Amino acid sequence: MDRLTTQELNQLVLEEPASRIKQSTPLGHLLSVIFQSFKVQAPRAEDLRIPLSQIRHSNERINHQFHQHEPTDFVELWDSKVKSWNWGLPDPPKREHKKSKKGERREGRLPGGESEAPGRGSSNSTIENVVAGLWNALTVALSRHGLKANRANRVWSGAHSTTAIKGEDIPRKPDIVMSDEPNSGWAGIKVVAEVTKSKYRPGKHAAKSLDTKAYIILKHQPWRRFALMLSLCNHYRELRVHVYDHSGSAVSPPFHIDRQKDEFLQILSSIVFGNDECIGFDTTMNIRQLKLPVLSRRSRPPRRLRALTRRVITQSTSGTLAKSGDAASGEESGESDEDSTKSGESDEASSRESGYESASSYKPSPPQTSGGDSPSSVFSSLELDERPDIRTGPPALPSELPPSAISTPLVPFIAQTSVPPNSSPIGKIQVNDNWYDILEVIFSSHGLVGRGTVCYLARKDDQEYIIKDHWVLGNADDEDTLNEVVMLKKMQGVRGVPELVEYSKVKLSTGEVDNTKIYRYRELPSLVNTWRTHFRLVMKPRGRPLHKFRTKLEFIRAIRDIVARSDLPVQQEAHARGILHRDCSLNNAIIEDADDDSLGMLIDWEFAVLVTPENNYAIGGTGTVPFMSRRLLQQLKNIIVPSTAKKGASSSSPLAIGSVKQDYSDDLESLFYVFSWVCIGYSGPLGMERHLNASKAWLPHAWSNRSIAGCFDTKVSFYTTDDGKAAITTQFDDYFKDLIPLALEWMDLLRLNFPVQVGSVDGQALHRPIEFDALLKILDKHIAGLKGAPELSPERLLRKRLTDKNVKDVHALGTIIEKMSNQIPVKKRGLNDGWTVESVKRRKLSNSE
Repeated sequence: MDRLTTQELNQLVLEEPASRIKQSTPLGHLLSVIFQSFKVQAPRAEDLRIPLSQIRHSNERINHQFHQHEPTDFVELWDSKVKSWNWGLPDPPKREHKKSKKGERREGRLPGGESEAPGRGSSNSTIENVVAGLWNALTVALSRHGLKANRANRVWSGAHSTTAIKGEDIPRKPDIVMSDEPNSGWAGIKVVAEVTKSKYRPGKHAAKSLDTKAYIILKHQPWRRFALMLSLCNHYRELRVHVYDHSGSAVSPPFHIDRQKDEFLQILSSIVFGNDECIGFDTTMNIRQLKLPVLSRRSRPPRRLRALTRRVITQSTSGTLAKSGDAASGEESGESDEDSTKSGESDEASSRESGYESASSYKPSPPQTSGGDSPSSVFSSLELDERPDIRTGPPALPSELPPSAISTPLVPFIAQTSVPPNSSPIGKIQVNDNWYDILEVIFSSHGLVGRGTVCYLARKDDQEYIIKDHWVLGNADDEDTLNEVVMLKKMQGVRGVPELVEYSKVKLSTGEVDNTKIYRYRELPSLVNTWRTHFRLVMKPRGRPLHKFRTKLEFIRAIRDIVARSDLPVQQEAHARGILHRDCSLNNAIIEDADDDSLGMLIDWEFAVLVTPENNYAIGGTGTVPFMSRRLLQQLKNIIVPSTAKKGASSSSPLAIGSVKQDYSDDLESLFYVFSWVCIGYSGPLGMERHLNASKAWLPHAWSNRSIAGCFDTKVSFYTTDDGKAAITTQFDDYFKDLIPLALEWMDLLRLNFPVQVGSVDGQALHRPIEFDALLKILDKHIAGLKGAPELSPERLLRKRLTDKNVKDVHALGTIIEKMSNQIPVKKRGLNDGWTVESVKRRKLSNSE
């Protein structure tokens, strides 16, 4: 994960030097911008006092200084004589001494020694808890001077420095977190801080760790303008503020918490007592923190019986046994009762060290992965993205890469298809002067750099709308930022294209348009053309994602609608109007319910362009990699320069914006990948997600290779070898088996949609674009076949699957009991057996005995 975030931030991290600190801007450019809404001047360090009992971490100097005071006495937090805080931070050495390897001390524990003798509460404290305790003590002292939190009390905690926060495939242990309540998970964390004894370097552990944690925070809180992070380096004295937005990262100048104590207090006050805008939230919207319900632990049999059951299941070769992680069975926790108890005790102890008591934490069970088939020789060596986060709404595939498949219960999908009219809103969002109620987060993309798209289902005056919140490439005054608006207006009136209701550029509380450029003190050449403007579109009607179709007939008809309709075509009409969509992907294909019928729609016209005679267009917006055509992939792999993974912004010249040849046939090839993705990644209607075992090379994973060249090679071999047809035949879910002939015919139609030397004319590669009529003919033939085939409704299909599974579970349980009865030893009865009342014959004793 650290390596991937480093590549994503390649030459996009701008560090502000200390020379930028001036009398007019004592905090530098970055902090002056993000904290501009906080107008309160923090009190002087010399004026801060707290009860002696609240100095939870002390040393020999502090113990000697206050040895005559009572615990309830108020004492100074700042020592004017030694110019240091009255807190048990390790004293920086006067000069460096090279330690032997044997004598090196572990960074996480406070060292002992004459000048760092442990005091109250510091015998087993980690440095993370010590620093968190100092910041909490300063918060208490500042509040006594009239500073009040804008909403809830924000508390610093080092509890997770030793205990990973659950909810991610790769567990992460942030050193210090700030949240409104302890143990709130990634969805409730406001700020993350990393502490280290070493000096700060962008390529070292502290910075890389912040990159990854910023990615996770924006994944769980996609509505944030930026993620705010802190680093405390160089013997825990140099504080830096890191801002991660959708154009990269900006780093503030370093502030020494002792030598620049007043600036440090102003930064801490702005973070803790400032409004949400100071820490990256959007004041033009508010959303209730979305959390998974706390799941009660299932009752368990005794340990000996549990171990025997596992042994029987392991030894069994029967194919009827239910696997953990099956779609309808839920997931079994891999954490034992004893482990969870220890973990809870550890959290509570760490919380007490940070200065507050721990609340009960939500600890979701990690998903189980079951064994699977052996990988294919053609589609291997794949890298997978994170799983979708259901804290942000119903499970949805990210736009960049596919999720690792997880087991999903069948029942909730019925409820996710619609929102009741009287459902209570989870927040509000503003567009121009209108406020809309947020009913649901229906999609959010993952990643640091990019559009950061979040789609909300909203309601106003009993009407439902879709609000698309995203970051458009360009400066606030660039006309290109309105490209999607222009294209939607040109396509207005075409069925299958959303109706634009209103749009706006999001503004800060100061009235300035929210653009990522304002956080950078300068524009280096490597940062040119990377700025993004915050934008919102309000559209209707509301639609369902394509993978939430109700029947296979509706699924194929929706695809046909996207290709062309008999009355008002979408792709054909767009082509006739001189517009090319350029981004046909799974997330951009939806189904609209209208007039007792359904209609396939194509959304996200942000990258649409006016067709030119040469079919040459800028490289930006060529599509989503898993669904990109072979012709586009071939052009991109020759244009994109391999990443050097140098994080810092540089003075090197920006890459020239390349161009690619693209036409409607590339969109039609992309639609085939969308169709195949659904047939492999889902197991039924209404988004019934299928468990794709990571050990097998599935086509969606192969098409999502992070390497453009690797994805191109995979797709070319898919059409030119027999492995492609074999993959379609074997990987389509059983529910979609009757659509395999359609997939194979569509695949044959696409073979010549890519220039190949076979069949070349005069030495030029032959490119035979797929025609609308040819594809429509194939779709119409299979639609006619589906009309005559009976199909269960989603509700009846769900009921049948649950019934079949219950029968399978009963059969599996009988097999387990039978095998257990054969393995449990039968104890012989005797006089001392308390479980029997039967008399037992005893042999007669001889006189000699």
